[in-house]
Amino acid sequence: MNFIRIFLVFFVTLFLLTGISFAETPNVKADQVYLDFGSGTWVAEGNVVITYKDYEFTGEKAEYYPNTSVLDLFNGKLSGKDVSFLAKKIILKKSDNKTNVDAFNVKDGVYKEYSFSCNELTLSDDIATLIGNASIGSSSSRMTGDKFSINLKTGKIEGTNVKSANVETSSKKDTNNSSETNTNTGQ
Repeated sequence: MNFIRIFLVFFVTLFLLTGISFAETPNVKADQVYLDFGSGTWVAEGNVVITYKDYEFTGEKAEYYPNTSVLDLFNGKLSGKDVSFLAKKIILKKSDNKTNVDAFNVKDGVYKEYSFSCNELTLSDDIATLIGNASIGSSSSRMTGDKFSINLKTGKIEGTNVKSANVETSSKKDTNNSSETNTNTGQ
């Protein structure tokens, strides 16, 4: 039985790699992996772990659509380098030799020493964008707004409709700035 399981994991990993064509090989582990012949979708369920480069994706279920080079991860976590977060759905899309990440209902996010949450997150070309009920901050201060863009190389944060609050006195001090605000987090 273990031989069959190992063979299936190897075969699925090989199949996923030929469709995605990443420069490095992702590793896929799950309790169950199968092909949905009706849709042509590869499905991994139960304790799904996908590692790729410096990143690890864990979740309950993953679906890979080979025709569009899209991988969906449900009720999952992305972690690696300077960023990690939980999300109801994480989508990885391969286009123009780049991998773009979209995530929905993001919570418990961490970027370096900052925490964040939002309704939608996109990660492309070293820019993370937090959209809808977005918040980012540290243990002493927090910013909330409609949208934040974080340059992952420079640490620069830009936001729209930003409210800034000192966490210790947030009930006393809330400033509302409806214009775009730029904040450099420093390195």
